[in-house]
Amino acid sequence: MARLKYRFNPHTLTFDVVTIPWYKRLAKIVIHLGFYAGVFIGLGYLFSLFYDTPIAQGLKRSNADYKLKYEMAYRQIGDLSDQLGDMEKRDNNIYRSIFESDPIPYSIRQGGRGGAERYADLRGLENGNVIVNTLTKLDELTWRAYIQSRSFDEVVELAKNKERLIECIPAIQPISVKNLVRISDFYGMRIDPVFHRPSMHCGIDFAGPEGTPIYATGDGVVVEADYSFHGYGNEIIVDHGFGYKTRYAHLKKIEVKVGQKVKRAELIGLLGNTGKSTGPHLHYEVIHKNIPVNPINYFNNMTEEDYEAMLKNASSEFLD
Repeated sequence: MARLKYRFNPHTLTFDVVTIPWYKRLAKIVIHLGFYAGVFIGLGYLFSLFYDTPIAQGLKRSNADYKLKYEMAYRQIGDLSDQLGDMEKRDNNIYRSIFESDPIPYSIRQGGRGGAERYADLRGLENGNVIVNTLTKLDELTWRAYIQSRSFDEVVELAKNKERLIECIPAIQPISVKNLVRISDFYGMRIDPVFHRPSMHCGIDFAGPEGTPIYATGDGVVVEADYSFHGYGNEIIVDHGFGYKTRYAHLKKIEVKVGQKVKRAELIGLLGNTGKSTGPHLHYEVIHKNIPVNPINYFNNMTEEDYEAMLKNASSEFLD
């Protein structure tokens, strides 16, 4: 039975039963429920500050697992980057050197580093730095692998042309050992014999009798065969491909034409004294990628007998 409430009535000197409307009773119930709910929520919040809920614990474990996996992936990417770095060093210093191809610059190999800013929005996330570093490293690794793949494709093509490369690179003296009187001037700085001032001598001068045969030092195509007004007199320039050219200057006579294909040890001209010359000699240059280099590095140590045998063999090939 519901508890009744009474109020004293001073007029009748009696206690009257107090009747409480239903909405007040409902409001009172709601207030009590709200109070207890607030207390419960407050206690729950205070509890969560010191103790994780099962859901929070699960989320933290998952987050820790993902972070660990990202860190492991980042270390694996670092290991792959080191291995690729070793491959790049071998490629530049060994493979490409063997085929006399320019090494790929570091700036090109590392070209994939520039895209890190596109992940800037991720840095605001929890563990965002780990994610951004991983993605950036992957981009870099992908780019380097692409460049290395292209380099290997080029090296494969160079390897296929290795035999042709050997035939084309200047590799002998342009004048027979038996006809050589002396080397009158070497590659390097010297006092110009005409102007008597220091100047760079970009080739080697072979002194000998006029009319001495001059031979191509490697397979190639004649790109110049005419009189030069730059002091070379009658000159021949042969393009050997692979970045190599050779110059034969001060000739008495030119025996080839522009566009003609020549082979190593093929007669191309006769030693002379034309142009800026103080006596009969051949000025011989080796030019690699448009830069004169020391021709002495391209001479095989051949005896007179070996040289003559090579000339005889070359002559038989021309006759065939």
